[in-house]
Amino acid sequence: MALRIGVREGIRTITRNGSLFILSLLVTSISLFLLSLFALVTVNLYHFVRILDEKIEIIAFLDAKADVEALQTNIQSIHGITEVIYTSSEQALQTLQEELKESKEVLTVFEENPLPASLRIKLDAEYRNSQKLREISDKILLLTGVKETIYGGEIVDQLKSITRLITIFDLGLLVIIIFSVIFVIFQTIKLTIFARATEIEIMKLVGAGNSFIAIPFTFEGVVQGFLGGIIAFILTVATDRIAVSFFDRIFFPHQWFFLGAIVAGIVFGVIGSSIALRRFLQ
Repeated sequence: MALRIGVREGIRTITRNGSLFILSLLVTSISLFLLSLFALVTVNLYHFVRILDEKIEIIAFLDAKADVEALQTNIQSIHGITEVIYTSSEQALQTLQEELKESKEVLTVFEENPLPASLRIKLDAEYRNSQKLREISDKILLLTGVKETIYGGEIVDQLKSITRLITIFDLGLLVIIIFSVIFVIFQTIKLTIFARATEIEIMKLVGAGNSFIAIPFTFEGVVQGFLGGIIAFILTVATDRIAVSFFDRIFFPHQWFFLGAIVAGIVFGVIGSSIALRRFLQ
């Protein structure tokens, strides 16, 4: 019964202060949109970094008389290696010719195929760091038939550093955006409470408890967050549609973003209204 009355009062408060609610809803929507946009950029950055990380591998160049099958077996037995792919010198030359379609004449200066056969060695995720790559590379170099290995250790370190920087930047920006959303909702509820201060005092005098008084304002915060989440998701989808025309592919899990926007809006609405009510009802 109390909940029903509180919700009805919340609806009445929203309609009575429609202009203030709409203005606050717009600000909340923009804040949640920025949060969604931030999440979209972050997800795609990590997705891109993960793709690059999966491409980290060791290339072992072989002698002309190397026993390929024996090498593949020996390398595959090294802990941390998931796959060993053989590329003949002919295949390597063909791949290079395809990559240099407009400059094939560059290869005509060679009388013979200058490219050696090689093994592409893929590793488990936990072994894709410069130290592990170096250790495995050193082991491979000891095998008969391997004359050189490359693995781009510096690039791997730079990739890991970029990932750490992205994480630190993301956390800082995330905190700022979350506090901004909560602050907007808090200010809205606070203004509504002040506008009904006399009415609230009368309710207190007739014996209404704090929980009963809080229901309409909490409901307003939830509605504001819920609607703000929906609007933010719509804006994010529109942004994604525009971005697709500039980028080949964007990773955008719609269901999770929709759910996240709604849940975040409601949670922030409850937190913002709770802070405002706690200050007033103390």
